[in-house]
Amino acid sequence: MDGFAVMDSRPGQLSLAVDKLKGNPDLTREVQVELAAIRGIQQVSTDPDLGLLVVAYDKSQLTSFTSLLALKATFSSFFPEVDSMKLAFWLSQSL
Repeated sequence: MDGFAVMDSRPGQLSLAVDKLKGNPDLTREVQVELAAIRGIQQVSTDPDLGLLVVAYDKSQLTSFTSLLALKATFSSFFPEVDSMKLAFWLSQSL
């Protein structure tokens, strides 16, 4: 998907390169805080120099409808240029 690349995906952890986060420490911090508040996400780390976002999660909790909806809403609010349905499908395939 444009602007996003999966760097690593393994059970319980997803590493993404996000173009919009690169060189933007304020946005990176905001995304980190919002994602960390979602049920099922255990830890979020970021690197604004590289635009890297690493999410550790509990799949049994994160794949609940409520958590997936919160995840989609969070990504959509920070990255409105990305089609939300495409994003939801892409995220569900990556988790």
